[in-house]
Amino acid sequence: MVATEKYGLLLAMLEPPEEMEDEFNDWYDTEHVPERKAIPGFITAQRFVAYEGSPKYLALYDLENIDVLNSEAYRKVGPRYFSPWTQRIMRYARIFKRYVYKQTLPGNALLSNEVRGLLVWMNDVPEGKEEEFSQWYDKDCISYLKELGGFIQARRFHCVEGEAKDLALIEFKDLEFLKSEVYGETLSSDSAIKTRRYFQEAMNKIYKRYIPS
Repeated sequence: MVATEKYGLLLAMLEPPEEMEDEFNDWYDTEHVPERKAIPGFITAQRFVAYEGSPKYLALYDLENIDVLNSEAYRKVGPRYFSPWTQRIMRYARIFKRYVYKQTLPGNALLSNEVRGLLVWMNDVPEGKEEEFSQWYDKDCISYLKELGGFIQARRFHCVEGEAKDLALIEFKDLEFLKSEVYGETLSSDSAIKTRRYFQEAMNKIYKRYIPS
């Protein structure tokens, strides 16, 4: 498959102190996400919570393109214009990470409305090993994952701003895939072991869709 670039992605990871968690979720649901949904070029906005571990909260925003983040409308919700509530949340957040990506494969897919479980893989692939990594990912890895019940789609992204060059988001209708032997085989096959020794894994985490209480 030939890689294309169409949509952009803004990915944010945050974790508040335990004592602020309820306030954090109220802020995210009633101020932060609605602000971004109102910005031209923001297509989707969805939150997730870690199945286990940290960072606990993940937000994904599909963008028409990454230039949306240079628009006047986006700057108007930036640090210079933070509300007192946003300033308070950011001041006390234990973790705040922000990444900007271009979608490379398939290039024109958006986050599914059906997604309930999400694999988040971030990797740094050394120069000269990109093709080998892509061969493993596209032919071996995804072919395994497609066998899992509830598989929806897999998208890949190239980093524009952030720590890890390569991002994969693999969507499922639920978290039942965790119980499958095939899931374990995906990362333990001979080709996976051979390929993965070449790259640095920045993140391999499972998130579930956040449902406001």
